[in-house]
Amino acid sequence: MAALKTTFRLLGLGVQRNKTLMPLVVLLAVCLLGRVSGAEYGGGTGIPDDPFLIYTAEQLNEIGADSENLNKHFKLMNDIDLGGYTGEDFNIIGTSYSHRFSGVFDGNGKRIHNFTYTSKDRDYIGLFGSVGRENALVKNLGLIDVNIDAGEGQNVGSLVGNLRRATVRGCYARGGSVSGDKDVGGLVGHIQESTITDSYAAVSVSGDQSVGGLAGNNWDFTVRFGEKSTNMISNCCSTGSVSGRIDAGGLVGGNHEGKIFNCYSTGNVFTDRDSGWVHGGLVGRNFEGTITNCYSTGNVSGATDVGGLVGHNNHSGTITNCYSTGSVTGRREVGGLVGSNFDGTVNTSFWDSQASGTSNMCGEQTRGTGCDDSKGRTTTQMQTGGTFLEAGWDFVNETANGSKDVWSICEGVDSPELVWQFITGDFDGDYRVNFVDFAFFAKRWLSSDSGFLGCRGADLTNDGKVDFNDLIEFASNWLAEGIPNSTAVICLTIDDFESYNDLDSGHPESNRIFDVWSDGYENSLTNGCVVGHTNPPYAERNIVYGGEQSMPYYYNAIFKVAKAELRLSPPQNWAETGAEVLSLWFHGDSMNGVTPMSVVLNGSAAVYHNEPEATRIRIWTEWIIDLQEFMGVDFANVSSIAICLGDQSNLQAGGTGKMFFDNIRLYGPD
Repeated sequence: MAALKTTFRLLGLGVQRNKTLMPLVVLLAVCLLGRVSGAEYGGGTGIPDDPFLIYTAEQLNEIGADSENLNKHFKLMNDIDLGGYTGEDFNIIGTSYSHRFSGVFDGNGKRIHNFTYTSKDRDYIGLFGSVGRENALVKNLGLIDVNIDAGEGQNVGSLVGNLRRATVRGCYARGGSVSGDKDVGGLVGHIQESTITDSYAAVSVSGDQSVGGLAGNNWDFTVRFGEKSTNMISNCCSTGSVSGRIDAGGLVGGNHEGKIFNCYSTGNVFTDRDSGWVHGGLVGRNFEGTITNCYSTGNVSGATDVGGLVGHNNHSGTITNCYSTGSVTGRREVGGLVGSNFDGTVNTSFWDSQASGTSNMCGEQTRGTGCDDSKGRTTTQMQTGGTFLEAGWDFVNETANGSKDVWSICEGVDSPELVWQFITGDFDGDYRVNFVDFAFFAKRWLSSDSGFLGCRGADLTNDGKVDFNDLIEFASNWLAEGIPNSTAVICLTIDDFESYNDLDSGHPESNRIFDVWSDGYENSLTNGCVVGHTNPPYAERNIVYGGEQSMPYYYNAIFKVAKAELRLSPPQNWAETGAEVLSLWFHGDSMNGVTPMSVVLNGSAAVYHNEPEATRIRIWTEWIIDLQEFMGVDFANVSSIAICLGDQSNLQAGGTGKMFFDNIRLYGPD
């Protein structure tokens, strides 16, 4: 039950923590000294554990008027209708970079309806005009039927006008339109050194320059200053039409040194003027940017530099494992995948030469690499898994190309889709589980429909029939809305297994995995574990969940326990991180011997996996453990963590086998 409650908290559904005396102290101060700030909300003090509560449109409108609270924490408690605010009536939250929102706004899964704003030339337009600074966050919020006309204004988006060194997670805009002049996006106008994940926009977008269905412009100059950037747009999509003159894209107008992973767009991209250039189905201009595992299906038209996926790929821009299927029309530099590839690179990517109407992958290539007209495929071939498997793409139910399960396909029906797209029970693919989906499910009741993933069958449990087990799965997601949230707050990475190398022990930079994780290599009579491969590379580099390496774990649990232990020196203080769960990913094999699997802290506190045959699960599986389950541990002084196979209190013939482990992390409440 504790683990279940923690899972709910990670999804933003948790119960509030117990109140402290702080609200009483604040109330007393208000009574004696007057109002603490100029705003009146529905409760709370604005601190992380006690955010300001927003129940009404008036309270939401008050945030933008109260500059003293722009760095505070807020939580939306009700769906809100802003239809009563027209023109410039609504107080935009953060009106410039120097007057920006730098706190946390938790939408709490609620929705804001009918946000309307009309101006002639004002910049920084959106529900949040400007969001910036480290740790600034807008999450779990939906906008329904937005209507924004910023005239000649720049930095315009339905949710955020300008996002700088901040994060948007689990947000969406559906229905309505957004228009402006430059840096105009369906969700965010201008992004700089920021991250957007698990979000989407389904609105029509129009502007003059740098116009995108999700974001107008995505800039990331962090690497220029010697920093390793973690900023990206990932697990996002857009479905609305995009109209722009220069740098227009179905997802992003301009991607400047930014990273776009696991995204797609379906809206048409065009210009309503006589000329327009740098138009792409996914991205207009990719300048030194990285685009990986993405696709676009919308039609694209323009004058010059027009591509089914990217209009202009230049200055070391990289495109990998991507495809496009829409029609492409223009005057010059027109390509099925890329309009112009100038000093850029295209890797293992395809386009539908039949639907696009062009036999050229790229309209023009100058000093670039990868434009290969032989990569064009017919519509039938684009709906065949083998087309992509042979190129090394990672699909569900195959491990030859990796085990991250990025793609899935319904053969003969659709081209590949991204695995994250699927919400259990969302059969019509509109990111909502409602009565339309229930009708689909009811029609297939007691049938032997195909599995859900890829072909959207109603057999949600993949046991060959549609019955009460599937109904339970469907009901658990009833009225869910948005994109599945694949991220939570990482409090501490214990080990992601990326730092290990194969250098000999005498080398000053040696960091071999078995020198860090102690095992039973020299004490096999009592410890049946051997970490690492016999020969270099010692860490696993093929079967990995995240990054480039995982930990191979060979075990012999026949009347003994296999144990790999990581000593934490100095001991770590998990109590101060705010973490609530420990997460690790494991990968087994169907031939493995069945034996209990446990995690042990400080040498004695053990938690066992509740699946007896966990060692035989042959796909990457996340194990989430509520920290409260580790009895008697001083979390302010965690000195070791161990992964064990075998029952420590009852030695038995547990068998032998090989496991892989990856990404051991602590997570806090979302």
